[in-house]
Amino acid sequence: MTDRARLICLLVCCALLLCGCMTSPPDSLKRSGTEGQRLISASTEGLAPDQKSVTLYFRYGSTGFLAPEARLVTVQRNESLEKAVVKALLGGPLNAALSPLFPSGVEALSAVNQDGTLFLTLNEALLGRYPDEPGDVSVGAWKTEGPLRRQLCLDSLAATLTEAGLCDRVQVLVERSQASMRLTAGFLNRSADAALLPMLTRNEDTLLTPHNTAQRILQSWREQDWNTLSAYTANASGEQSALDAFAAAEKLVDYTLSCGSVSFDGQTALVTADLTLQGQGQDTAVPGYPLRLIREDGIWKMDYETLLDMMGKK
Repeated sequence: MTDRARLICLLVCCALLLCGCMTSPPDSLKRSGTEGQRLISASTEGLAPDQKSVTLYFRYGSTGFLAPEARLVTVQRNESLEKAVVKALLGGPLNAALSPLFPSGVEALSAVNQDGTLFLTLNEALLGRYPDEPGDVSVGAWKTEGPLRRQLCLDSLAATLTEAGLCDRVQVLVERSQASMRLTAGFLNRSADAALLPMLTRNEDTLLTPHNTAQRILQSWREQDWNTLSAYTANASGEQSALDAFAAAEKLVDYTLSCGSVSFDGQTALVTADLTLQGQGQDTAVPGYPLRLIREDGIWKMDYETLLDMMGKK
């Protein structure tokens, strides 16, 4: 090997040794400090909550129907919208015309959505008595009031969650140490009936839609149930004067109703009614009567003067 070849081999070996000894990047590639760096944390603590506009359904007075209440619901960063909506529903209505539906102390523990089914777990307080509920519900008004109130509380869950587009159906579970977590038929009447209740789906029959409201108005008129009729009357001058005016109206013999439609702004609705009135011993047919409804605090009602006009129409 020539002297030149030995020199080249020596230079190559030195270069390899230098590369092997380099354990960190050159100073020119190093950051000289943490100034300007921003640490990213996965924690949601301290983040402002979201707010969502939703429609909650509560019982309208002591009726067997649910009415809507618009609400701005606060959603914490560490909870789902489904759970936040249920918590707001459990908290009760703000509108004095509406009534809460759940026993005291009911809490939403979890809400898990799977393929359109919301598995909602509530605590065992759901199975308790209402504050005004007697121990014996087998007699008296509570024989029907208890099952009605409990069915409406389930219907309110399905109506609220489906209207928000959060699920198609709801499976209610109750966290308890013994027995199945699923609700049984005994929940409705506080009995030992162990038959499992089906999943909850939206029940339009219990909602005060324009059609159902018009149905209540005409049914109350036909049955001369003036107190119920006044509950669906807006802008009445006085309760007693309204009751007297209703009592003096013509009798409603029969009726049929269309499905109805809602205005573009959602504040008025129109249901077409075919009426058969009885006055002075003679029946009079009134086909295609436009029964106009307005919203009062979110609840469909009929204006008092418009109602009187319909009740005396020939």
